[in-house]
Amino acid sequence: MTAPQSAGREFVIGLDLGTSSAKAIALRAGGWQEAAPPVLATAASGYTLGQRSAIASPRPGWAEQEPEAVWQGAAAALRALLATLQDSAAAQPGQCLGLCLSGAMHSCFPAAADGAPLAAALTWADQRAATIAARLRAQTDAGALYQRTGCPLQPIYHIAKIRWWVENEPEISRKAARFAALKDYVLFRLTGIWAADLSIASGTGLLDIHRCAWDDEALALAGIRSEQLSPLVSPLEVIGPLSRQAAHLLGLPADSGIKVIAGAADGGLANLGAGAAHAGQSVITVGTSGAVRRIAPQPYLDAMPETAAEPGQRTWCYLLTEGRWYAGGAINNAGLALQRIRELFYPDLPPAAGYQQLFADAGEAAAGAEGVVILPFFAGERNPYWKADAKASFHGLGLEHDRRHVARAILEAVAFRLATIWQALQPEGAPAEAEPIRLTGAILKSPLWAQMLCDVLGTPLMAVECGSDQQAGDASAIGAAMLGQAALGAPPADALPGLAPAALLDEFAARIRPGTLWRPDPERHALYRQLVANFKMKYHQAYDRQP
Repeated sequence: MTAPQSAGREFVIGLDLGTSSAKAIALRAGGWQEAAPPVLATAASGYTLGQRSAIASPRPGWAEQEPEAVWQGAAAALRALLATLQDSAAAQPGQCLGLCLSGAMHSCFPAAADGAPLAAALTWADQRAATIAARLRAQTDAGALYQRTGCPLQPIYHIAKIRWWVENEPEISRKAARFAALKDYVLFRLTGIWAADLSIASGTGLLDIHRCAWDDEALALAGIRSEQLSPLVSPLEVIGPLSRQAAHLLGLPADSGIKVIAGAADGGLANLGAGAAHAGQSVITVGTSGAVRRIAPQPYLDAMPETAAEPGQRTWCYLLTEGRWYAGGAINNAGLALQRIRELFYPDLPPAAGYQQLFADAGEAAAGAEGVVILPFFAGERNPYWKADAKASFHGLGLEHDRRHVARAILEAVAFRLATIWQALQPEGAPAEAEPIRLTGAILKSPLWAQMLCDVLGTPLMAVECGSDQQAGDASAIGAAMLGQAALGAPPADALPGLAPAALLDEFAARIRPGTLWRPDPERHALYRQLVANFKMKYHQAYDRQP
């Protein structure tokens, strides 16, 4: 927890519900004169339920999370934040104007009529519905469905997940009054009201992102009715005041008056927290996983037809708020891949020292790692090829190589993976970026890796360090607080009066000041273009793209 010393002021809380923990950030209302967001304090809490971890894998390919544990973690983070503010005299709980949520995408669980979870939630990493997804793709026009929903028909999305419940747990499915996301559940526990914001809903595969309404064919494929989903709301909508029960749990007066704003998905809010709100602006986040996200004024979908060399539907497209979409792709193996290489090749060193040595070793190897190539699929693959059962493999490793080449190869592999997504968003012949791509996440701790990614992509990158402790997850929480301030009409003190929420989002985003700028080296970029093509060729040689 951190809490800069400051006089008491009104503030808005951004609450980010990540995969493994909840993070809460208090953002001062009316601030923004500084070069960084006016963060008053932060707090975080992991998810546990009794002595058990909230994330479980009871069978290979399964990844479950207890909704109650996520709620308890969110409440603990909020209590810690309010205590930090009060103890440091940064602000008082009574000065909280509102609370806005950010949520990890693609979670799904059945709930009873009284709101009680009937089973653990299936997370984004759960692959149990892979066979069902393949069967449904063969039964429908998957391309047309993708063009309407922005989501390929893959097991990560709700169509296949809910169908799995319907087919494999019919008793639970019959009892289910609704199928909800984990963020929906936390919103329900805060207010007593069920609501699905359009941003989270756009990542289910059930929403027509053009009409902002549930898609009839998608519902039929899932095997449910629209009444079994929460009512759709704008991410900017004030759902209601904090309920008396939630206020009591947080140690607040029953009539606290804190307004709860629906909020949005963590990816879009990470873009906002990094200062990207305009069409054409892009953000790349590299943490445990990685993502490339580009803002668009209307749905932007992959137009490439399926071919022997490349698949179609390589990217997804979700909403941030009405009139703002973001297209992109995500990879499972970024920092996760580095962690595995550190464990395998630096077992004699503590984790921090192991990473330090890995980066030092990578700097001693030449670009291209003298022919060593790693396909880094330690945890399967998402975009652009959607190969959930892909496994990691090493190519070109000989007696002449040592761990320096492996270290270089794994950093390059992550960069190559991000390049395959970037190429899908930036087809050949597209105009150059109007401004550098914003770069966030743990990659900022390694200038070598950031420059490498810049050289691979061939476009400038600029660092955005989000939050007081410069953690990658801060961007989503800051974005949520920004969205909350816009919803409540709390502009910067020096902004023009009467700005609408959409204009306020632009105003807040424009005040995020990037830091270090990296420019690509033309010679290294030319080499990396060839190496990316070689990387993709090795992928196609190693894996059958068909599920």
